[in-house]
Amino acid sequence: MMKKFLALTLVVLLSACGGSNDGLIKITGKIENAIPQGEVILERFEVGQVRPVETVYSDHNGNFELEVSVDGPGFYRLNIYNKQYETLILADKNLKVEASGEEGNDIEVTGSKDMENMAKLYEYMDAYQVKVQEFNQQYIQARNEGNTELVEELTTQGLAMEEGKVKFLKDMAMSLEGSLVSLLITDYIPNKADEYKFLDSLSVKLQKEIPNSSDVDYFVSNVGVFKPAVAMGDVAPNLELPNPEGEMMSLESLRGKYVLLDFWAGWCRPCRMENPNVVRMYNKYNDDGFEVFSVSLDRTRNQWVDAIEKDGLVWPYHVSDLKYFQSEAAVTYKINAIPFALLLDPEGRVIGKNLRGRALQAKLESIFGE
Repeated sequence: MMKKFLALTLVVLLSACGGSNDGLIKITGKIENAIPQGEVILERFEVGQVRPVETVYSDHNGNFELEVSVDGPGFYRLNIYNKQYETLILADKNLKVEASGEEGNDIEVTGSKDMENMAKLYEYMDAYQVKVQEFNQQYIQARNEGNTELVEELTTQGLAMEEGKVKFLKDMAMSLEGSLVSLLITDYIPNKADEYKFLDSLSVKLQKEIPNSSDVDYFVSNVGVFKPAVAMGDVAPNLELPNPEGEMMSLESLRGKYVLLDFWAGWCRPCRMENPNVVRMYNKYNDDGFEVFSVSLDRTRNQWVDAIEKDGLVWPYHVSDLKYFQSEAAVTYKINAIPFALLLDPEGRVIGKNLRGRALQAKLESIFGE
């Protein structure tokens, strides 16, 4: 998330005005609680660092002015007295700043469509965060009360909330014309592997619309990192690993069945919380041709086997090389967080990703019926 990455928590309130010429941008500002000769620093975000670009000093009334030459749109940060910070996009418009000069207060920046779009993004994310906090309180209360039915219902609602957020952000990113805010939006999309096709399309769009931005160039050159090992419709790569008794078991041996390829671990609480649901689905549909192939990312055999027994994971296909996230399976499938699951059709093709709770139940009902 860009706000987090930039170590900023301020809300941006923006509008529009002014212009600049020949790549020279002027930023003028007024600081309410002035520190005479206090430093106002413009910094440039670069890979792995924030580099100072220009430093000016406010006068006794808190007025300041700085000019900077830019060779293309980019992300910058305004640092006021080392107390207030604000992200800026500098492209081709002059900006006006109003700040209090005190920690914890917002900075108002006006002057460009980019800053206006950034304000809309932050406004949406702030409202969404309020919803998340309220939702989390309900979820924690239901879990503490042992209300498993409500926990399951809230889990489904939470996933739907997140899907709605991601859809809104994707639509917003693709609707903006020639704006680095589209790039900023990607920091609020958590599971980038699932959204690789969108990210790839966005990279093509931005490269065409903003060809002179080093930030876009960096995004375009690195978007391939998010390409998943297996996309929807792909045939899942074979896995052949030992079971707890040391016997080799192969994923391909289950061709002809619908298979939940489930990456989990005994130490993973969310995995353990989902296990009862997987057990229910297995017991309900196993006779119809549903199987589970569980890949553990545990470090020790005891932890692995103990979790299998305690959670009643009765299916026979349990494998692990006990190498944690360095597991051959984790590397093959680019697993960096669990639980993670793929639903495979009888030909081994991916027809579902990370289906949990009622989502898994609904998918299996669509295949096998109720």
